[in-house]
Amino acid sequence: MSLCREHIPRVQDSDAAGRKSQQVVVSARVLLGLGLLLLLLSGCGKRPRHYQGSVSCKECHARFYELWEPSHHGRALQPWSASLAALVPPQHDPIEADGHMYRADSTPEKGWVEDETGRQYPIAYALGGKNYYNFLTRLDDGRLQVLPIFYDVREKRWRNTTLSMVRHFENGLEDRPVSWRDPMLTFNAACFSCHVSQLESNYDPQTDTYATTWNEPGISCESCHGPASEHVRVCRAAPANRPPRDLEIIAWNDLSIGQQNDACSGCHAKAIPLTARFETGDRFWDHFDLSSFEHIDHYADGRDLGENYTLGSWLLSPCVTRGGLSCTHCHTSSGRYRFKGDDANHACLPCHQERVNTAAAHMHHPDGGVTQCVQCHMPMNPFGGMNQSDHSMRPPLPHLSQAVGSRNACVMCHDDKDHAWALEQIRSWHPDFEKRTAPELDRALLVKGLRDGHWQKIPAALDFIANPDADPLFAAALIRLLPPSNDPRHRTLLRDLASTAKHPLVRGAAAVGLDADAVPGDRPALFKAISDDYRLVRIRAAERLAALPERDVPIEHRDRLARAIREMWDSCNLRLDHWSSHFNAGNILMRQNQLEAAAAKYDRAHALRHDIPQPLINGAMAFARLGRLDEAESRLKKATALPEPCAEAHFNLGLLYAEVGRRDAAARELYRALELAPQNADAACNLAILKAGTDYPETFRLLRKAIEAAPDNPRYVHTLAFYYIEAREPDLARQVILEALQRGVTSPDIEALRRQIF
Repeated sequence: MSLCREHIPRVQDSDAAGRKSQQVVVSARVLLGLGLLLLLLSGCGKRPRHYQGSVSCKECHARFYELWEPSHHGRALQPWSASLAALVPPQHDPIEADGHMYRADSTPEKGWVEDETGRQYPIAYALGGKNYYNFLTRLDDGRLQVLPIFYDVREKRWRNTTLSMVRHFENGLEDRPVSWRDPMLTFNAACFSCHVSQLESNYDPQTDTYATTWNEPGISCESCHGPASEHVRVCRAAPANRPPRDLEIIAWNDLSIGQQNDACSGCHAKAIPLTARFETGDRFWDHFDLSSFEHIDHYADGRDLGENYTLGSWLLSPCVTRGGLSCTHCHTSSGRYRFKGDDANHACLPCHQERVNTAAAHMHHPDGGVTQCVQCHMPMNPFGGMNQSDHSMRPPLPHLSQAVGSRNACVMCHDDKDHAWALEQIRSWHPDFEKRTAPELDRALLVKGLRDGHWQKIPAALDFIANPDADPLFAAALIRLLPPSNDPRHRTLLRDLASTAKHPLVRGAAAVGLDADAVPGDRPALFKAISDDYRLVRIRAAERLAALPERDVPIEHRDRLARAIREMWDSCNLRLDHWSSHFNAGNILMRQNQLEAAAAKYDRAHALRHDIPQPLINGAMAFARLGRLDEAESRLKKATALPEPCAEAHFNLGLLYAEVGRRDAAARELYRALELAPQNADAACNLAILKAGTDYPETFRLLRKAIEAAPDNPRYVHTLAFYYIEAREPDLARQVILEALQRGVTSPDIEALRRQIF
């Protein structure tokens, strides 16, 4: 039985939880010896650094403290207070959310949200405040849950939280509101790390409870400058007007532009955490893997569709790719804008003086309706009750919006017009506009094509990936979207990129596309990757090598592989409250043929997220390999019954039914899979095989459909030619083979068939 290939989840959150340290019991003698050893190794015996809290900064940095404390960073999370109550009026008219009615009330001492039964959910904390306040209530299991209604600061009204938080789906399915009890809205599991400082989630997987703690709410001074205990001590001890030579603190101006941007990216990225701690000065790609444009929370042209925290679009900006632009050029460290009102365009002056000085002519709005660069280059996109500025800083590209459905500034302002009108306007100003921007359109169409399963675009995608100067986010997205391919360049290219690509994101994506178990030729490339300078690449390579027997690992690579595997498991065990951690661990255990353990991990992933089909599908794969087909069937039936239709679930259930001889049921499931994913060539091929002998016209139609979807796959060519011969249509078989040979598609099976019929 051949169930679906493993699925790496597209993880939706960007947080990095702290882990509970393991207790280690040692004798007093051993402890004393260890302490002495550490002192000797350190040479100077530096004191350990501790977090002091932001109030300790006020003594010497009163002005900065006064700017930071009321900022959106300083108040990213705040407990309920009288001052907050004064900003948020009660909501006496009920608001519907999740099929229930809610209202909000408050006093200076406490706030609460009440449902139609009279049950009150006390407000423990408020999140945000720039666009809106979300409110947290404390549940019995230690979870801090986002309440079902929130206060819109700009519109000064209460609104339904669930309608402002949406989950996007593929296959043309409509967005669906997220229930307020969904794990996506559990503070401890989703948004915590960017709203508090020095957090320990303290999740207990045995009881599924939290005992979460943090050093202080909000993004503290020490979040960017590091622990301040030694800084405070040496500065207090220093003579007046004689600051110490070593301030014992991370000074922002001592960081490179890359380090500064990485420090912001830890929160402002849609990323998968790899470690428990990311500190200022660390490299982003040692601690995170970034979700790029393969994900449905991005438009195919790279613009943000969901809440992507800006890093993805920011890395597309020509101002960034050319180097020299930091986040703090436009923002203060507390998150405020440096350039406002009449000075807004000054942000662009260092590089674009001529255009700023002739802004009216450049913007083609002589009436003065558009006066700021950001109106066209960084338009505000509404999402979830927020306004997010497009940090790609690209000009409006209406032909891209036409092609992939993304937004552009022209029609966002002129909402009575369409993309075609906007394109004609830009053509009249810049006749060569489309020629200059053709590469951007081409790469967007490649991403959209592979997302939609149009495998005819694989050769062009490989051409793009092979370009060493290709944008790394688009290259990584295309690598992640590529299905298994018979294009001879595919595997050769990934082997090369896993160690030679300029960007760690691309090297990591390439490593994931290799398979050390099934393809021994992939191993040398992966052995190189486990020595990569970046943890991200080492972990992704370790995932592909983890199942390799020690005898197959050259002795010179064993120590490095052992280190990379430790990093891999540390990453997997980082977030035991998150379904994807168990899912990814299950994938690794599957490759190691630890089927019982893998099945347990998939079941745990499903227990944490009932609405995601992948744990059920891969769990079925594990049970099928164990020969426990009833348990495989039960999980696949659960997956097909989920609210979101899943082609993979129906496809695998169809294969399972075919294996046990339930042909009618198999055909029904495979037709459903093909309906949901018309480009699923494997579904068409397997369905054709089921129909062979009883309905040859349908067999031929389905196999033609499979070849159309994947024209470089010799298996479909051979199968169609075989059944033409079986149906006594040798001329049609010859035609199929000749067409394949003209495309450069062949295989030993095709060659054998060719010799037989020619």
